[in-house]
Amino acid sequence: MPLATVGAAIENEKLSMYEKFGRACLADFCDDWVIYRNLEPLDKRVPGLKQAFYDMELRSEQIPRKQDRDYAKAAVWFVNRIQQARGVSTPVNELLFLGDTLFNDGQAFSNMVSVGRWRGACFIGAERLDQEPTMRIEQETIYIANRWPALVDWIRMLKQQEFQLSANTAVIIDIDKTALGAKGRNDKVIDRARLAGIYRTMDSVLGDDFDKALFEKHYNELNRSRYHLLTADNQDYLAYICMVLNTGMISLDELINEVDSKSLDNFEQFIRWVNSRMMINPSAGIALREVHEAVNSSVRIGDPTPFKRFRRQEFVSTLEHMGNMPDNSSVAELLENEITITEEVYQLAMWLKGRGCQILCLSDKPDEASRPHPRISPELPPLHRALTHRVGADIREELRNA
Repeated sequence: MPLATVGAAIENEKLSMYEKFGRACLADFCDDWVIYRNLEPLDKRVPGLKQAFYDMELRSEQIPRKQDRDYAKAAVWFVNRIQQARGVSTPVNELLFLGDTLFNDGQAFSNMVSVGRWRGACFIGAERLDQEPTMRIEQETIYIANRWPALVDWIRMLKQQEFQLSANTAVIIDIDKTALGAKGRNDKVIDRARLAGIYRTMDSVLGDDFDKALFEKHYNELNRSRYHLLTADNQDYLAYICMVLNTGMISLDELINEVDSKSLDNFEQFIRWVNSRMMINPSAGIALREVHEAVNSSVRIGDPTPFKRFRRQEFVSTLEHMGNMPDNSSVAELLENEITITEEVYQLAMWLKGRGCQILCLSDKPDEASRPHPRISPELPPLHRALTHRVGADIREELRNA
């Protein structure tokens, strides 16, 4: 049997643990309790950061990042206000957190239980089918698993520890690569959709001068931890930097030399560098100048999502990758070509909702990449109400018996 055929057979055997469960949307379990990067709840019964930052005991309405303690202060405030809006008199004193990254999600969870003075447990999932199933514990309350069905084992442990999992429990679920596009299983489709949004943006800004191969080379080089001082691991910053490099206004070699010499160590410095290059290069196109001015203005006011033109195209591309496959597609075809709902997360969230828990989707995903723009994509639903296929393992019976 040819090697490629053997590889495909092994992959199909690994996927045999998964099933299809029809179409659904995140709102099935979270309703409109969704908060994105701008910290402005979609359900307007609870005010957002701009209106309530003083009540949150924050210094300003500047948006904190997910791992910051100020983010935890805002999140705890939201949870308590949502509890009131739900008409639940029982105060929250337990927190469950589902995510896919130990650094961002794990740190946000740790900060939240500290600020809220709650009992809590965090599940970090990232499927690794080439490894034996494992679940290890970090910092006593963070459970890291290499299988998403391990959510059942996590719940069993919590019940043994006498977690109530009831109206007093807030459940926070990350969206990208957790509720949608499970890390290690389906996350590559999310990445492809984002890149499609980037390429659309570059085509509209640079036109025929856009060099896709060069962009991919620059993107792959700079999307690494050694450049995080410059990019802050922010896709807006990275996309903008790669766009500038694509014009030839600044070369990759120049940028690397500046980074290595520590002359360039943050994004605002890069913006100023582009300013100076544009002054001596008046031939830069109008679209490029418009993008530069918009990014520059957003950075000056502390907006962590300055490249909004790209994010709006990312939203369109993301919705094009949701529910786009026929219902008779195989599990392998769905996982390869569509952003699917993680069935284990879906089933657990519905089970917890049935027990009276508060369910909140809290994501550092930009609002612009998650909601339709009235001019660019008015016909599209918001991300949490977009129907797409559910794929994963059936854990409902195990949850009932947990």
